[in-house]
Amino acid sequence: MTAPRALRKTRDDWLETAIGLLKSGGIETVQITALSRMLGITRGSFYWHFENRDDLLGAMIAQWRARNTGVMLDALSGARDLDDGLLALFSIWVDHTRFDPALDQAVRDWARHAPHVARAVSAEDDARMAAISDFLIRHGFAQPEAYIRARVIYLTQVSYYALGICDPGPERLGYLDPYFRCFIGRPPDRDAAEAYVTDYLAMLERHAT
Repeated sequence: MTAPRALRKTRDDWLETAIGLLKSGGIETVQITALSRMLGITRGSFYWHFENRDDLLGAMIAQWRARNTGVMLDALSGARDLDDGLLALFSIWVDHTRFDPALDQAVRDWARHAPHVARAVSAEDDARMAAISDFLIRHGFAQPEAYIRARVIYLTQVSYYALGICDPGPERLGYLDPYFRCFIGRPPDRDAAEAYVTDYLAMLERHAT
């Protein structure tokens, strides 16, 4: 049997459209009617995938958590050494196809008016900083220094997004040594840094096409 036309939109279609609205207009724009209009289907089809709007909002939080915290945890868990881990973090933070800063900021804006979302954001920030701290401990730093360095690393990047700082590519690459000295007290390994620069420039070229 062929599924009704309204059912051909998947749960992910609804979810990604809702996330797009959240990023462009804030949580108040995420309404079932608006979503159905954008997707070109009836409101009724929404209920094949979600119980109600609150169910959708919960799925959006879960997607944000999986997308933005998950990619950080993966980067650190797969690192061979200290330099590799920090550069892996830098790589995902500058590649917005992997870490979505617009989604992160939209969820933070939402949290200002929703206590349960604020609690979720606080928990994820803690989890991200704990992951960086644990990574630093595995590579020779003791507490509380590891935690403070983790806070500096993470909150520096969050501030970049919050303030809308967008350094040109060559300028950002010129900051690599100073950032490493600030974050872990020494410059990066030369070979690792050169590989990062090559990958970063290739990423910029891909996104420009």
